[in-house]
Amino acid sequence: PLTINSPDNRSLRTQQAIVRAAETLFARHGVEGVSLNTITRAARQSNRNAIQYHFGGKNGLLQAIFDKHSAGVAERRAAIIDELAARDEPTEIIVATAMVQPLIEKLDDPDGGEAYIHISAELITANTLGYQTPEKHHLQLVRESKIAEFTAKQLGHLPQAVVEQRILHMNLLAYHGVSDHARVRHTEAYQALSTDTEFMASNLIDSIVAVLSLAPSQRTRKLLAPLR
Repeated sequence: PLTINSPDNRSLRTQQAIVRAAETLFARHGVEGVSLNTITRAARQSNRNAIQYHFGGKNGLLQAIFDKHSAGVAERRAAIIDELAARDEPTEIIVATAMVQPLIEKLDDPDGGEAYIHISAELITANTLGYQTPEKHHLQLVRESKIAEFTAKQLGHLPQAVVEQRILHMNLLAYHGVSDHARVRHTEAYQALSTDTEFMASNLIDSIVAVLSLAPSQRTRKLLAPLR
């Protein structure tokens, strides 16, 4: 039987301690601003090679953080899509709400939820591009087929170059919007900005609806022509 002092249990506790320390430090200082030794010390591990042993390095540690949080976010997005689609909400509202609401809810997750949002925001461009070419990306991301299907339904009539940038812009708005709002809530100097999370989330959803809905301007289409 697995006991509290068994090797497997000790190994799990070590991994959890390292992940929690990494979440906090990556969120505060950025992924490239934190050394493995700093994380090891913050996790109170005497073995200097603990991260290499358990995770294989920084990329493996990042993978563990995304594995911890991303599946739940993806499941919540799928549930929101089902709920709103059953009410015949417009596709752009379904996608925008499904993008934002699970991230807002994640801010209340005491086990690294807000840190996950900050880390995701930092890496969102690489992760968005990596989602499209997973064989070239160092992180294995959850495949969110339902929101991808609804996004394609909304944007499918547009030129591919416009679609790719609109998806990136949507992700940037969602993750950086929630991440920056979380930091504003903790900083008295920024109180001129609204710290009301429900208002911010609604306004953010409206902004993403605009990204998903607005037709490309004549200027954008003109600039696109030689790129084809």
